[in-house]
Amino acid sequence: MEFALVFVVFFLVFYGILTYSLVVAAQHSVTLAAQDGARKVLQWQAGSASLTARADAGRDSALYQAEWISTMSAAPVQVAVCGSAGALSSAAGGACSGMPLAQDQIEVTVSYAYGAHPLIPSVPLLQAALMPASSVLSARATVHLGNALGGGG
Repeated sequence: MEFALVFVVFFLVFYGILTYSLVVAAQHSVTLAAQDGARKVLQWQAGSASLTARADAGRDSALYQAEWISTMSAAPVQVAVCGSAGALSSAAGGACSGMPLAQDQIEVTVSYAYGAHPLIPSVPLLQAALMPASSVLSARATVHLGNALGGGG
């Protein structure tokens, strides 16, 4: 009888630690994905459509950094690369943050609906307390491209 009570308490503590650790790891990956995507946008691309190529490269870099989340949960990570005029590139329904951007500024937003798609199976009573279904992990990174926005330097 005592073992059963101790086991339940131990399991709940272990599950809480594991859930919290995965949430922190996923948030860290989402943040890193946004930062790496923004850094990738800074890399020069030749051609008349260089801004589009930069945005696509930033989107792909962010998706690559957060790939383990999609693999583990079978749910997409949403990515959007946006300029002052709106979305330049997006994946899985990613949306711009809506915050105003300068003419030479690019933002990369990455989000993952952790509450709807947890990385480990949920315990029914604990899931609502630990991570409600409406919980979304998100990150935003911005870069200034300077005067070389669309074409040459």
